[in-house]
Amino acid sequence: MYGLKHQKEKRSMDYFAGLDVSVKETSVCIVDDTGKIVREVKVASEPDALLPVLTNPGYHFKRIGWKPGRCRSGFTAPSPKRAYR
Repeated sequence: MYGLKHQKEKRSMDYFAGLDVSVKETSVCIVDDTGKIVREVKVASEPDALLPVLTNPGYHFKRIGWKPGRCRSGFTAPSPKRAYR
């Protein structure tokens, strides 16, 4: 299965992201709708570092879940709308 048809089908796939947030960095794991890990990355625990990962047009996120670390109370996940200002 190669060519444009395969690429188009792949883009319509749903993805899920899990964020493990700590004080200094956040681990992001992205899986496709079959459960296969497609990307793992660590970024700074700052909205400006997370937005490029979470607003990547190559992923259509169906759900994004996050687990705050013990020391990061009050953290709120960045809104994807912020990227469209």
